[in-house]
Amino acid sequence: MVFSSAVFLFAFFPLTWAVYRLTPGIKGRNIVLVLFSLLFYSFGKLAYTPLLMASVLVNWAAGRLLGSLEGKGRRRAVGVAAVAFDLALMGVFKYLDFIIANINALFGASIPPAGIPLPLGISFFTFTALSYVIEVWRKPANRADSLLDVAVYISFFPAILSGPITPWKTAAPQLRERTCSAERTARGLRRFILGMAKKLLIADLAGQVVDGLYAAPALDARLAWLGALAYAVQIYFDFAGYSDMAIGIGNCFGFTLPENFDRPYTALGLTDFWKRWHMSLTAWFRNYVYMPLVMTKPLQRLYKKWSAKYGRQKANKLSILIPMAVVWLLTGLWHGAAWTYVLWGLWHGLFCALEGVGFIRTKGLEKSFGGRCLLRVYTWLVILLGTVLFRAGSMGMAGRMFAAMFTGWRFAPMATLTLQKVLNGQSTFALGLGLVLSVIVLPKNHPIPAGLRKCAEPASYLAALVLAVLCVMSMAQSGFVPFIYLQF
Repeated sequence: MVFSSAVFLFAFFPLTWAVYRLTPGIKGRNIVLVLFSLLFYSFGKLAYTPLLMASVLVNWAAGRLLGSLEGKGRRRAVGVAAVAFDLALMGVFKYLDFIIANINALFGASIPPAGIPLPLGISFFTFTALSYVIEVWRKPANRADSLLDVAVYISFFPAILSGPITPWKTAAPQLRERTCSAERTARGLRRFILGMAKKLLIADLAGQVVDGLYAAPALDARLAWLGALAYAVQIYFDFAGYSDMAIGIGNCFGFTLPENFDRPYTALGLTDFWKRWHMSLTAWFRNYVYMPLVMTKPLQRLYKKWSAKYGRQKANKLSILIPMAVVWLLTGLWHGAAWTYVLWGLWHGLFCALEGVGFIRTKGLEKSFGGRCLLRVYTWLVILLGTVLFRAGSMGMAGRMFAAMFTGWRFAPMATLTLQKVLNGQSTFALGLGLVLSVIVLPKNHPIPAGLRKCAEPASYLAALVLAVLCVMSMAQSGFVPFIYLQF
């Protein structure tokens, strides 16, 4: 079951909200959320619901031990065991076949693949569970005494499949106290409808173009570059739409989930892009991988050695390269068990590193209009080339797309027919609208006149109603298209 399905819109969500609102007390409402979250997850595959419950129980028990044990060594043993359990859980289900395939390729072995289906949302609920365990490991006072609180945190149905990944320190106070007013519910529904419109009215139509181009029997530069551009539009509005819907649902139940996007396609460089794209994942890797690596004793010794040899400023730049390489390798692997995802992560990491050491001087270019234009062209070029790796599904397909992008300047009649077929009126409008909306640079913190603000509020709800009608019409006319990030 996904947010843009009729079952969710007209049955599950209204029923869950009604039961939640009729249930008195925060504990009773948390029980309702856990039960309905497990039901929601069971729609994906009932057999994996016990896996989710095991994750909740093990991490809660580990948190209890971490919060009560004395002695640094004993707490470290429990913390390492809990982290290892979570990573092993994700590793077996997500990476076992990938590891077997690479062993077979390297050593000529013939180990049969395990063929274990990937549980929905395992990357997201595993990182959520890790956030809880690591925070309690760092500070025992962060422990949750109630199993119910941990169950709501890890299994909360709006975020379990594709985030946002909420830090435990942000979620914990909301599990004990939150308000669910009519005004907040209305704002949540408005945000939900906006996200649904991004998904159904832009992303899904852009996806039709992408699917048609990647399946084309003949490729040329036009199709390859259009395919990269259309996928950039599709994945942004698909994932940003999901995040809007999750945040909106959270508001309806009194929760504030973290923002996940901040106009990423207006970024000035790749470092800036990753401060705006999938922000909750970026924050997770920064807090639990990058910063701990920077503070490790080997890297601190290396920093001192480089500082004495090259000076502190250059040592600062060099010392970030190792933890940055690890983070981007893991970021690629987190998205999928395939070399295309690994290379995609390293591709983005390469340019973040070049910016970090000052080889690409984004700060200087930001100061002039021409420099900002150049940065946006550079950022878009890196993103578009990266989308090929992300979407291709195999190194062979990625190579075919790259070859067409840079050498396919003889336009074949077959490619022209494909272009005419995929670019109908609806898809062309959706692509154009998506591009315009994604590159508009809006002024921040600009005061809105009181009179305009008074009119804008009811107008926004009227616009949401219109969008809701259009979304329902789109659902009736087109088939089911899953969210892209459900596969991760």
